[in-house]
Amino acid sequence: MIQKTVLPLFLFALTASAQEDFSKFKSRNRILVFSTTSLQNENFTAQWDQFKSASKKLDDRNIIIFALSKGRIYDKDLKVVSSYHIAPLRKKYKIPLGYEGITLIGKDGGVKLQKQYAIEPRLIFEVIDQMPMRQREMRQNIDD
Repeated sequence: MIQKTVLPLFLFALTASAQEDFSKFKSRNRILVFSTTSLQNENFTAQWDQFKSASKKLDDRNIIIFALSKGRIYDKDLKVVSSYHIAPLRKKYKIPLGYEGITLIGKDGGVKLQKQYAIEPRLIFEVIDQMPMRQREMRQNIDD
């Protein structure tokens, strides 16, 4: 009897703790979501590598990167992150199925930019650097 009730409770706990958005990063981090139909897609891998090689610029702007592919979300090391519900995440950030591109989510939780591959990292950094919150961050860094 105990075994029969433990499994449903365990599954419920897993589901209840899963995230439907990136709100745990709100006000601390900007999020870049790389969407692709395959992690082996040339456009995706080229774009991913470009941004990964700009880690200092990502860190300076408090950017965390994720990949979204085939109903799963992956961290910066392309390891599956199991704590997210993908359908609500796609809906909230307006990321259609089959989309091949980048979605920038600001510290306020809103979508700031959505572009198909290929996009120069410089463009993303320029968009972020024009944001009022980023302007404040840059002024504070100068004052420190």
